[in-house]
Amino acid sequence: MGTRVQIFVINLKHSTERLAFMRSQLGDGFERIEAVCGSNIPDFLQGQFGSCITSGEVGCYASHLVAARTIVERDLPYAVILEDDAVVEPDAWAAIEAAVDHLSVWDVICLSGAKQLPNRAIACLGSRKLVRYSRFPKVTAAYVLSRSGAEKLLVPRRRLRPVDVDIRYGWEMGLDGFGIYPPPARQASDLGSSIPRFGRQRFYWRASPLGYVSGRAREWLTYLRTPEAKTK
Repeated sequence: MGTRVQIFVINLKHSTERLAFMRSQLGDGFERIEAVCGSNIPDFLQGQFGSCITSGEVGCYASHLVAARTIVERDLPYAVILEDDAVVEPDAWAAIEAAVDHLSVWDVICLSGAKQLPNRAIACLGSRKLVRYSRFPKVTAAYVLSRSGAEKLLVPRRRLRPVDVDIRYGWEMGLDGFGIYPPPARQASDLGSSIPRFGRQRFYWRASPLGYVSGRAREWLTYLRTPEAKTK
């Protein structure tokens, strides 16, 4: 796999089949980030997680923060972060490099999900587009994180939602998010989730209805003000 993009794959120690699955796609062109168990999170994250999210969700969130911290510690301009059930299309890497070259200021670029969300095309990336979504996708299977985005994610705060939901509420952290559409990555349907599902539906907006409405309004205005590029 010929790419200059730094790739991190989050993988639990015992999930050897998933690691082999990622190697079948990427060869040796990635670095493994050992996933965190919710019962044994790093010292720099102690006291940040609320009891309203499960141990599995805490571990997943902490694992993504370890990847973000690696970006900052190594002074990387950006990196692709993949969970170990991500399926990545071969043209994704060229699209990612083109997207990064086009953007001057950004924090996160979504690579998966978001098929039904309205979007505005900013630039053509071959057969795909660089877009601004009307609402940032709730998915962390595959995304690009810049150093500035990593720094914003790492600011100590009370974390009361799973990581994919928190990134969707990115206005709280000042995250500037974009996407590549059609998404060049997806979650493998036959591997299942390593995080047990929560027993009931959760409505995170209820914790701060006014804050939610204000944040969504700002997000929608940013979307509407995004100038659309002409795409073929």
